[in-house]
Formats: sequence, C-alpha cells, structure tokens
Amino acid sequence: MLVVDEDPRTARRLAQMLREDGYDAEVAFDGSAAIARFTRSPLPEALVTALRMPNVDGLAVMRYARSQRPGVAIFVMTGYPQLLANAPFDKPRPLLFTKPVVYDELENALGGALGARAAAR
Repeated sequence: MLVVDEDPRTARRLAQMLREDGYDAEVAFDGSAAIARFTRSPLPEALVTALRMPNVDGLAVMRYARSQRPGVAIFVMTGYPQLLANAPFDKPRPLLFTKPVVYDELENALGGALGARAAAR
C-alpha cells in the first residue's frame, strides 16, 4: 500500500503503524511522488492519501492510480470532505476519513478491503 501525505511526520507515523499491524506500507510525501510510484511494478494494492496537497492533489493521485490499477482500494484522509462529495469515481468509491483520522477505523477498513481482495483470488 502507498501512504501519501504532505506532512512527512504524519505519513511516516501512519506507515509505521500500518507496518506494525502487518501491512506492507510505502510512503510518498507529495502527489508527484505518489504518481511516480504508480509507474513501477508491483503496483500498490491500496492507496491511503491526503486530499489537499500542493502541486498535485489527492484527486489527481487517485485518478492516476485507478488508470494504472483499476479497482485499487482508495482511502482518503481530509479535513475537507465536501471536496470529495461530488467527485466522479468508478467503483469502488474511495472511502473517506475526516482528519484527525481514527486509526482503528482506517485499519478496519483497510483490513476489510484487502482481506476481501485476497479472498477473491
């Protein structure tokens, strides 16, 4: 999975917590780096991204990720949930988490999405 947040401390800490819970988590500190990561194999199975970031925002990252891996599980962390409300997305729609994110809720959603994907294989 790829964790994207412009705040390096937030991104690193979230990735560390996910690793402690058994996930393979990489970090990108901006949208450009996240898009670059989706150009290399293996592609991440999940994207956990902030929505508002300078230069390349989370919407652009999500669209690019889906263009490279249709159906990638997307989890959005934002203090501006209204920005995602009307954004057009193919299914499955990104799951929204309002900042400050409750880690247990995010981890449960990740486990559900990635567990269902593993069971479908």
